[in-house]
Amino acid sequence: MVGRKGLILGAGIVVFLGLAALTDAIMSRNDAPAEPGKAQPLDQGWSRELREAFYYTPQGSQLMPYAVLRALEQPLSDKLFLDPAHVAQMGFLPADGASALNPDGLPIGFVKDPRPAPGALGPMVGLTCAACHTADIEAKTGALIRIDGGASQGDYQLLMARLSKALDNTLADPAKFQRFAARLVAVDPKAVRPALEALATDIRRLEASAWTPIPYGRGRLDAFGHILNAVAANALKEPANFRIPDAPVSYPFLWTTPQQRYVQWNGVAGNPLGRNLGEVLGVFGHPDFANGNLAAASSTALGENLVALESWVATLKPPPWPEKVLGKVDAAKAKRGAELFKANCAGCHGGPDYRLTPAAETEGGRQWIAVSMVNIDTVKTDPKMAMNFITRYARPGPFTQLPPTTPRLPDGQVLAGSLLLAAVTAITENDLRARGITGDARKAAYGWRFAPGSNTPQSGWLLPPSYKAGPLAGVWATGPFLHNGSVPTIYDLLSPEEERPAVFYVGSRRLDTEKLGFVSSYDSMPEAERARVSRFDTALPGNSNRGHAFPTGAKLPPEDRYAIIEYLKVLEGPDVRP
Repeated sequence: MVGRKGLILGAGIVVFLGLAALTDAIMSRNDAPAEPGKAQPLDQGWSRELREAFYYTPQGSQLMPYAVLRALEQPLSDKLFLDPAHVAQMGFLPADGASALNPDGLPIGFVKDPRPAPGALGPMVGLTCAACHTADIEAKTGALIRIDGGASQGDYQLLMARLSKALDNTLADPAKFQRFAARLVAVDPKAVRPALEALATDIRRLEASAWTPIPYGRGRLDAFGHILNAVAANALKEPANFRIPDAPVSYPFLWTTPQQRYVQWNGVAGNPLGRNLGEVLGVFGHPDFANGNLAAASSTALGENLVALESWVATLKPPPWPEKVLGKVDAAKAKRGAELFKANCAGCHGGPDYRLTPAAETEGGRQWIAVSMVNIDTVKTDPKMAMNFITRYARPGPFTQLPPTTPRLPDGQVLAGSLLLAAVTAITENDLRARGITGDARKAAYGWRFAPGSNTPQSGWLLPPSYKAGPLAGVWATGPFLHNGSVPTIYDLLSPEEERPAVFYVGSRRLDTEKLGFVSSYDSMPEAERARVSRFDTALPGNSNRGHAFPTGAKLPPEDRYAIIEYLKVLEGPDVRP
């Protein structure tokens, strides 16, 4: 729940605090200095133990056997796939070191599933929130700063392509296969090849399903495209429901999201539990609709852990600008920027004091940050992501009892978003019931997103197609900008559309502290960094950098743009209190 001077978290925050023996020590703010060459975390309200829990708590994603990923070599090398340099090449973050929750030093956000798995190769490994929502940024001095809840530069398509190629090459090269098999000390040697061939087929299918005419590049993913394919095409066994996931968006930052009325770039998620379950289904969580018996619908998602992860994110604060590392803030310029921000930006994005939803809308008078949903006809940014969602229809399979208001086509297809909502609701409610979660505990699991007297969670945004204008505290650490990552810096975003870069490069972690974004000019990047960047062409479909041309009918002079930038370095978010 939100208050004008702070966020007072409701019972959802304490639904699950037993995970991984998280005691009072977890909430301690005493962090040791970073070791040389390692990223230094900022004071975002998390202790080292809580960061570690966020990085390595499983959510039910099951990509491949854990033992295989640890034993696998790179496609064209005898070095391990999980070699830190190779992990970094793909845009993900190597582990800070082995730990109790991560004894084998998996990359941040790569997590072993705790359950036994059928088959010869043992338990599975998958992704958790941190893989896409943790970032390191680099100062001019080379110092690294950890941004928890930030936007990863992970390249999902590259990860899948290299996994697929690594498995194929292991099967094709006898010496490579022998080295691989020798590392699987607990696996019957006779079972290795058949199991690996089956796995290679599965990963090849996942790679193919992630193909797009225009690669995503660093730090982007068509999350809804993958989620809808996982549910409507794969789980329902309806191949005709498959669509190319061709509307990638930047990974959004997480701080303040548990306190916002709407989340996702298009605002369609109305409660955190449903949103997080959908996310798991999009990253190798597996739904099972029990041959049409929806009362038995389930998934591999770990509902209890999803509630815990959400509760931890609810205590995450926006990253403060670290003056000792990135340079002092010009106080006079920032003060002037605050006035400009209030006049030109706060109308949509809010700011101190943050606008709240009416107390009468939610049970118990709970209030949320009243994020603005801005019609795409008004903001005029690339419409592909929003329009893909609201124009996609699918065969409903066993979901024959959808509400009569559900949009339908004459051939019986229904709006795919409505199908996803029904699927997520069935799985979530079955899981809560199976775990005996009822009454107020059930409402807490949903983040208390209920209208007074209702037992149905509040819905998200659907029409008119819109994009969320969320709070901007900490935005300095989250470039590139706009929902599709099409503008490299805040300065460019505040500039007229025709002045924005038509082509730039994504993948540098070095912060441009003047324009506020990451270094994006190929010529400005060190030679070693150029090999891991991706080219972003704003003329390609889904990549438009147009729109968000505010203030309407006016042009901010450069000095005003720089003043707003200075203010964004110190813009306060709402207090987050455990």
